[in-house]
Amino acid sequence: MTFKFKRKRFLLSEKNKKSKSIGYARATDSEFDYLDEQIKSLKNEGCSLIFSEIISIDEEIKPELKKALNYLSKGDEFIVTKLDRAFSNRNECIKTVTKLLNNDVKLRTLSGFLSSKNSSEISSLVFNILYELDNLDNESLLERKKELVLQRRLNGNNLGGRPKISPLKESLVIRLRKEGCSYRSIRTQTGIALSTIRRIILDGEAN
Repeated sequence: MTFKFKRKRFLLSEKNKKSKSIGYARATDSEFDYLDEQIKSLKNEGCSLIFSEIISIDEEIKPELKKALNYLSKGDEFIVTKLDRAFSNRNECIKTVTKLLNNDVKLRTLSGFLSSKNSSEISSLVFNILYELDNLDNESLLERKKELVLQRRLNGNNLGGRPKISPLKESLVIRLRKEGCSYRSIRTQTGIALSTIRRIILDGEAN
């Protein structure tokens, strides 16, 4: 879903500029209120256009995110509330951020990532990047756990037993391994036990 807003006011330094602030918001099926909160925050931040969607963090293709990234042009600013709203892992984040910067597009989160306030301070910038990426891994893992619990409840499964690994999870494990991720890194990103990860990878190599 896409929302267009008229900016209430422009700073003197913003006049005669054609750059745009584009926002993106994402939530899961059980987080409708959270999606609304993101949209409101992005609107208050001055985004003239906001792309939003209800979709799992593990979906490889997020249609509205793709639209938002394609809409950006040189000099624009891409804004999300937090990195985990747009990216599911570090590799994806670094790859996309590098592409944006190479196209002279700024990325900013409302928590201060790559903001103009610290862009001139290299040490502060590096610290913010590492801090945000660490939060990305932790929050992505937490979201996956919430989704897993919700799905098992909807299916009427016993929450006390070990859940069956879905084909989507198995394909994610195999893809991360092909990208060069270690077993422990895969466990951090997926929440799957190391023994299960080894079995999935061995089964994949045997097929």
